[in-house]
Amino acid sequence: MATVSASLALSSADLTSNGLVLNTTTNLKKAGLARTNLDNTTGIARKSTTSVDQYTAFYADEYTADKAHKVYLKNTSNVASEFFTVAIDEEVMGRLYAGDFAFFPWSATDGVKQSFTLTLDLTWATGDKVVFDGVTVTTATATTTAMVDDIVAQADQYPNWIPTEASEHVVLFTARSSNNLENMLEIESTGATTASVVSTTAGNGTALIAVVQEPEANSTANDIKITPSVATTMTLEHALLYEL
Repeated sequence: MATVSASLALSSADLTSNGLVLNTTTNLKKAGLARTNLDNTTGIARKSTTSVDQYTAFYADEYTADKAHKVYLKNTSNVASEFFTVAIDEEVMGRLYAGDFAFFPWSATDGVKQSFTLTLDLTWATGDKVVFDGVTVTTATATTTAMVDDIVAQADQYPNWIPTEASEHVVLFTARSSNNLENMLEIESTGATTASVVSTTAGNGTALIAVVQEPEANSTANDIKITPSVATTMTLEHALLYEL
């Protein structure tokens, strides 16, 4: 099992009257009583930016909540005035100026994920289709149950949603991210002028939508968000040590 050690050394001859020396070292452990070694990582990576637009370095939804995750960030800039503003959700932690780094714990708490059900009914025929989130599912078997199975089987293909079987005739779609506002949709029932899910059937098959959870613009997912201070090229080095 992997062993990861973290050390911090602070020293100064003139910050205080007697000088300052602080050294501490620990092996990173998982949460809970067992406290086994923290053994998963995203690896060291870098992201370069050329705008002052905020972006998300780590989405909380992608990791298990309330574990002993650790985040590493470093501003690689050599320009003294350049900084990254670091926030957890909408709460600003502070700024990382040129050469500064941060290492801190992160709970990865989920926010509220949008969801809706898709109920298939009446007569479905071989070759009938359901189109949603850029994915087209065509059934090879003339039953609603088969179409539900076919939609769920394509779960990895949907970029913004995860379909699961709620019953023989019902698919539950849950948003992958709770804070990805660009992909939060106003879900509209089939039969409306514009339907979120488009179905094409040879018979009288229906695909009815019912919203389970509306999107929340101010979701509480504590994503790690980064805002560059300038529109010229800046690079943030980052890594996450996490547990499953």
